[in-house]
Amino acid sequence: MQHSKSQAFWMMTPLAVVVIALVAFPTLYAYFVSVHDARLSGEPASFIGLQNYTSMLTNSSFYGSIYYSAKFALLATVVELAAGIGLAVLFNRTFRAKGMFTSLLLLPLMIAPSLFALIFRLMLNEFVGVVPYYLNQWGIAVNPFDPLWVNVTLVGIDAMQWIPFVFIIVYAGLTTIPEELYEAARVDGANTVQSFFQITLPLLVPTLAIVAFLRGIDAFKIYDMIYVLTNGGPGELTTSISLFIYKKAFLEGNIGEATAASVLLTFLLAPVLGLAMKFIVRKGA
Repeated sequence: MQHSKSQAFWMMTPLAVVVIALVAFPTLYAYFVSVHDARLSGEPASFIGLQNYTSMLTNSSFYGSIYYSAKFALLATVVELAAGIGLAVLFNRTFRAKGMFTSLLLLPLMIAPSLFALIFRLMLNEFVGVVPYYLNQWGIAVNPFDPLWVNVTLVGIDAMQWIPFVFIIVYAGLTTIPEELYEAARVDGANTVQSFFQITLPLLVPTLAIVAFLRGIDAFKIYDMIYVLTNGGPGELTTSISLFIYKKAFLEGNIGEATAASVLLTFLLAPVLGLAMKFIVRKGA
């Protein structure tokens, strides 16, 4: 018995070392940097206590970037869920060339987000973009990146890349629903819409909760697409929290304040993520 415990201890030691190296040390180091006047210039970092935290908590741009990230995540997740569910239901049947269309639908997932954004930056360019050109031909003079339309543009581009992700997960969930339930509903006189809301949607709730959680987190921390398309502009209109921290660290060179913003964000999101995980576990059970 003692030998087995000793053997288990030595087997778990490498895992413990990896966890400490990848999680514990960076976290503790982040706390250390956040209370020092750390600069990208490499100057000696002096201890300044909670000054970085005070600076962030009184910075309106910090709150504005969190608000924008939350708004973007909500809009993108809702659009992607709705479209992904619709496509999954549409593809959950047998039709000719289904495999080919499914492969084409999943293609955006194979492209890096920064490259995907670069493609649309060229296509939507006000002067040389193919989309504004044809819109002007039809008498529609719209700049997709002006303040009135820029959020619609960003959410639309994000949706085009990540709707396939929602689709494939929801489609997998649909394949687990027994066909006998639909046959029983048809015997009882239920039509397609009634079957969807009374059978399909309730049974998909655990799957939808998981995919909404994953897409919500990913959309909230969006950086690469916004950096390529707008760099947070016009002004600070599309500055996400990830882009705010990047600018604070690498453009302003204030590593201490950027780290303090990251730590504050962790504490702000921890209760929300905890409640979301509790909901997912409860629905899954």
